[in-house]
Amino acid sequence: MERRHDGTPPLGALRAAVLDGAERYALLAHAAALRLHDRLAAEARCGSAHRRRALPADRTATDVWLARLTAALTDHRNAASALVRAGG
Repeated sequence: MERRHDGTPPLGALRAAVLDGAERYALLAHAAALRLHDRLAAEARCGSAHRRRALPADRTATDVWLARLTAALTDHRNAASALVRAGG
């Protein structure tokens, strides 16, 4: 990579130079985002299972915390599915 300006090089150019090209950077970023959503979905799944076990059966439908965990699980699963579809 050549520096033809004063100051720091653009971040995109620096990443492309360090990772042997912009395509490799995009591939690594895609894989990292997929792993992140996979991990966050697993945490939400475990959290909702623990919360469900801790609640009496008649309170699970109205529990706000359980609803939040379920929504987080849905969001991360949808995001991971969108990444898989976009990645081919």
